[in-house]
Amino acid sequence: MAIRLADMIGDSVFQRGDPVVLCGGDLLDRPIRWLHSGDIYEIASLLRDGDVLLTTGLGLAERTETERRAYVRQLADRGVSGVVLELRRFFMTAPPEMLDEAEHVGLPIIGFRALVPFVEVIEAVNSVIIDVTVHRLRLTDHVSRALSEVLADGGKVGELLVRLSAILDRPIALNGPSGERLIDAGSGPEGSETEQDLPVRTPVVVNGAVWGWLLTSFTDYDSSVGQAALERAAEIVALGLLRGGWGAMSRSANHYRLISALLSGEGEREGLRIRASAAGLPLNAAGYIVALVRDDDPAEALATLDRSARAAYATTHRDSGRYKPTPTITAEAEGICCTLLATAVSPRQMAARLAAELADTLTATGVAAVGPPVRTVEELVHCMAEARLVLGVARQVAPRTHVAEAAKLGVERALLRAYGVDGLARYVHEKLGPLIDSDDQHGTRLIDTLDVVLTSAEGKTEAARRLHLRRQTLYQRLQRIAQLLDADLAEPCTRADLLVALRARHLLGNDPVSRSVGVSANQKEVNSEHGPVEKPA
Repeated sequence: MAIRLADMIGDSVFQRGDPVVLCGGDLLDRPIRWLHSGDIYEIASLLRDGDVLLTTGLGLAERTETERRAYVRQLADRGVSGVVLELRRFFMTAPPEMLDEAEHVGLPIIGFRALVPFVEVIEAVNSVIIDVTVHRLRLTDHVSRALSEVLADGGKVGELLVRLSAILDRPIALNGPSGERLIDAGSGPEGSETEQDLPVRTPVVVNGAVWGWLLTSFTDYDSSVGQAALERAAEIVALGLLRGGWGAMSRSANHYRLISALLSGEGEREGLRIRASAAGLPLNAAGYIVALVRDDDPAEALATLDRSARAAYATTHRDSGRYKPTPTITAEAEGICCTLLATAVSPRQMAARLAAELADTLTATGVAAVGPPVRTVEELVHCMAEARLVLGVARQVAPRTHVAEAAKLGVERALLRAYGVDGLARYVHEKLGPLIDSDDQHGTRLIDTLDVVLTSAEGKTEAARRLHLRRQTLYQRLQRIAQLLDADLAEPCTRADLLVALRARHLLGNDPVSRSVGVSANQKEVNSEHGPVEKPA
């Protein structure tokens, strides 16, 4: 991507709108694909991942609170990077329900406190995006032609890196499968040699698996351009490795075979252990973790997985005093990037740490899943299957991070296995239909009241505090909910039944479209697991 939200806000023309970040201030590193303006309520369907929307708020002025919340959810589900709302004509302050929903789904909203022609803002920001895109295309083409000439002349991998270093005017390094430094080319002003000095990296993929890594350094300004050039170079370096028969080539193939076998569900006991041993995975570890990432940019997804897995392993094992560097097994198969990691400490602790690392490094367009931690190599088939299942609902169950932790989603996994997405829609309608219909008709949020009450450990006192309600008001709402559902909310089995139905509703997405058809745009992976989706009766 060309620029980030923070770069857009800092643009001189954008600043004329006197911008203020209303929510999502921790998400301003999101990349921007394109800047649009539009005031129609149904604008979400016309946007794509990474877009930013400028709106005067005209299409929201006469909408109900529920509709405004749905508007925010639809934009977030579409992958929009952010929204800029003018606060001068139709709204003087941002509607609180929109900010509340945006915080929940992780959508940054920026306010314009001064009038500025949208056309001038769009021209200024999109011009930067175009300039960077053109520069990136020219540089990657130059790198491709230059390195191809070296390869055609019989040049070795080291010569490829020397030429790349000269083109980018940056030090370049090649790390092997276990992170060991193999080649240094060029040098920075202080002779950069460590990974801290060379933070920009991209995987070198051979035979479908990560063989090693190209590393270099760039400033924030040119990192997107340099990353694209590095990715193009990595493809040619992989050809050089194949032609040169570099050592450890067989190990990269074994990584790919192991991960492909797990993704396809081939779990024969002896066959899996043989594949794991050939790939270098320890057979006597305390436990094993699987993490999956799917992104528009597979190279970035592989790099994200590698960074996160190594950081999680190092942090967890250093804290326990049992740190020993270990290679990760990372490969792409069936359009999914996967990493396997053996751990010498608590597998559950390791899984939680890996999920946290992924949440910090995942791109705005990516989704990730961490499988339930397992104790044996044979259980990796189950771990992979569960990780793949929750990968398809990562945006629903984790709207801010897009990282689904299978260990925390036992109920959701059971529901998906039992019902599939279309069956879940019917199940939710059976259990919660009257309540949802009443909310839609009257613009109320009784469904959220029920959710808070059932998930409050301290009961109604905590629920009233979380909802900012007086206890008497909460009791009145609960009485109305009980009437609509014809249910005794004090009965334990009823409460458990409704809580499961609420979690099923979260899987589907909470917008009216998802409720009516039983599927949202992010359910494709789940649909593929359970067959075609039928509309609920």
